[in-house]
Amino acid sequence: MDRDVPVQLFWTGGWDSTFRLLQLLLAHGLPVAPVYLVDETRASTQTEFDTMERIREALFEAHPGTRALLQPTRVSRVADIAPDAAIDCGYARLAARYGMGNQYAWLARHCREHALHGIELSCECALHGAGVMLQANIVPMVAPQGYATFHIPPTAPDADAALVFGAFGLPLVRTTREQMVAQAQRAGWMRLMGMTWFCHRPTRAGTPCGVCNPCLTSIKQGFGWRVSRPRRAAGVLYRMTLLPLRKAVRHIVLKRRERRASRRPPPTMS
Repeated sequence: MDRDVPVQLFWTGGWDSTFRLLQLLLAHGLPVAPVYLVDETRASTQTEFDTMERIREALFEAHPGTRALLQPTRVSRVADIAPDAAIDCGYARLAARYGMGNQYAWLARHCREHALHGIELSCECALHGAGVMLQANIVPMVAPQGYATFHIPPTAPDADAALVFGAFGLPLVRTTREQMVAQAQRAGWMRLMGMTWFCHRPTRAGTPCGVCNPCLTSIKQGFGWRVSRPRRAAGVLYRMTLLPLRKAVRHIVLKRRERRASRRPPPTMS
């Protein structure tokens, strides 16, 4: 066990990754080395940068001891990540089955390119999308710093899951959003958690759009208070009209990718 080794964590300023950041810093007292990948196609990038900076400042003010624990965020560009056909094909097969976001492919490619192992990815406990695949393939482990977590081993039932998610530590995969709220309330973290960001397409006024997937998920999980009433109404209209069409088109696209990926050799671990 080496508590002096910083925990590497993908941090975006979102709810899940910020909750994990606070767990590591305030509950475990461990040093953290955050990593952020800039997706220049996402409109929320600057908002996420600003959010992380505000959280840092508020965290240091409320808990001065974290200044020595929280390292500067290492920033890389998604566009600079080396291609990896095996990971992309494995992701395509997983996405066709589970409908997961494309960030998992480039996160995995980033880890392989930089030989990262055990970097934490803050996926909450979910029984839909990627959560179904994770629950079927994770096993418990102990991190080098001595705390319990989960990962997907090379021997996992789903070889694609091991290929795409094998580099990640998955500490929150058995933790629900409701459990996070309860722990944050008990620990007095809600002011910091209230500063987190989740929307992928903020409005011109810098407020959540109400219609992107993170907004819709937040509203569904009881966090609708974080979205203005007009934008919540827009989200309701979107779910009733455009969202079903978008899902149908995405399903067709993913199935085509799966068919192309299935023609390639099965993934190999390295």
